[in-house]
Order: sequence, then C-alpha cells, then structure tokens
Amino acid sequence: MLFRRMLTALGVAGLLVLAPTPVQAAGPSPEDAAFLVAAHQGGLAEIAAGRIAWQKTTTPEVKTVAGALMRDHIRLNAAIYHEARKLRVYLPGQPTPEQQSLIRTYEAAGADTFDEHFILTQLAAHRATMELISGHLEEDGDPSVKALARRAAPVIAAHHLLLREAAEAEGIAGYAGKGGRPTP
Repeated sequence: MLFRRMLTALGVAGLLVLAPTPVQAAGPSPEDAAFLVAAHQGGLAEIAAGRIAWQKTTTPEVKTVAGALMRDHIRLNAAIYHEARKLRVYLPGQPTPEQQSLIRTYEAAGADTFDEHFILTQLAAHRATMELISGHLEEDGDPSVKALARRAAPVIAAHHLLLREAAEAEGIAGYAGKGGRPTP
C-alpha cells in the first residue's frame, strides 16, 4: 500500500532517482584480466587433455592424473568464471591455438607413445602454470584474484607431483629411480 502511494506521488522516474546508485569499480587491472583469461584457457586445455587421456590410456597412473585434471580444473574454472564475471572480464570459450594444437597431438598419438607424450607435455605445462601463478602473486592486483591464484597453486603442485609419479612409474628417462629433475 505504501509503495503504491509513493509510486503515485513520485511516479516511476521519481523512484529511480531516489534509488541508491552503486559505486562503480574501476575494473580489473590488465594483469588481473590477463591472468584470469590465461588460467581459464589453461583449465579448458587441461580438461580436454584429461578427457583424452582417460579414454586413451590403460595405465592406472595416467588414469589417476587424467581424473584429477578433469575434476580439479572443472572446479577451478568455475571459480575463475565466477571471479571474471564479478570483474566483468570476458573469458574465451576455447583454449589458445597452441593449447588446441597440443590437444590435437594427444588425439593423434598412438597407444604406444601416448602416455610418455602426455606426461612430458603436461609436466611442462604445469611448470609453466606454476610460474604464471607465482608471477601473478608477486604483482599488485585485485585481492580476490590473488586469493584465486593462492587457491590454485596447491592444486597445480599436486598435479605436478602426480605427473612426476606417473613418469617414474612409466620409467621415463630423467624421472626413473633416484635421479631426475628436482621438483620446483
């Protein structure tokens, strides 16, 4: 009843003038936007790679890695999407052309070479992702994007560890036995 009286007295335009206006944020920094886009596209690539690995491999260690990639990157991408939407950052619907090319190599790989190719390329991709995250954490930026990067860091590190274990189980040179590359 009170609303009808106010509407009649002020008209719709009067109510719109009285409504509080939200304070507009300046928008995300270019670094934050670039991080969200890169993390999202990387996640899309990891989900696709995990799906292919799940279908192609017969090795239990690679199946474990594939399942973790799909599960964790779906969750991380949901958080990235939520944050990007809040900050009004456009996220592409596909991985980068380079990532798409790598996915095509997974699809074309034979059963005899797939596991080693997958493990080695994913190790390199996860090292690059860890560098992206640590680099973004050192920059100034939106606290919510930094929190997202901090949340993603242990997930990516866990994937890297799973990949190293799979490489060791497969006997891949440089990872078998006590030798090999140090974990970053």
